Amino acid sequence: MKRLKIIGIGVIILVLAFFYTPLVQLLGSPLIINDPLQKADAVVVLGGGWEARGRLGKSTLERYRYGIHLFQQGYGKYLIFSGGNLWGNPSEAEEMAEMAMSDGFSDKEIIIEDSSETTWENTLFVKRILLDKKLQSVVLVTSPYHSRRAGTMFADKGITVISAPVPDSEFYDASGTDQLRMARLVITEYVKLGLYRLNIIR
Repeated sequence: MKRLKIIGIGVIILVLAFFYTPLVQLLGSPLIINDPLQKADAVVVLGGGWEARGRLGKSTLERYRYGIHLFQQGYGKYLIFSGGNLWGNPSEAEEMAEMAMSDGFSDKEIIIEDSSETTWENTLFVKRILLDKKLQSVVLVTSPYHSRRAGTMFADKGITVISAPVPDSEFYDASGTDQLRMARLVITEYVKLGLYRLNIIR
């Protein structure tokens, strides 16, 4: 009976630690690459998915806001939005570009990559844009837990990458049931990064 009580208390402590401490963030910290900021040819913002049909998700919106901020600070000559839409039109990139132009940015500064459906496709299609524009370096904006895999893929394609994950991301502020989603994202990233390094998936 005493042993069961101790086990029960232990389980409660673990559950509380999972939901209300930065345990998930600590476990996900090796996935984060945060380079010192420096100017590049372009600021690239990767789409982070939709919350619902026609409504960009929190990850995409926070990436958009940080990408815009960096572009305003002069960290790139172009602003490249990358991301398609499995549901059809509009794409994440098109939606972000529309928001940027509504915020007063010129369409001459904005480049849309709206065909990609995976991080690897983000890399391939952005690489084509860079080659076409004779650009070599990017400030890469994405979520913290996604920054190592995305940065690795871009670097593997010969792109000079300054990794700039969103500093005030929801990833850092999550608690309660939101931690379940963050834990799933972290686990998924570890799996995808491992499979990529083993050359099993792109």
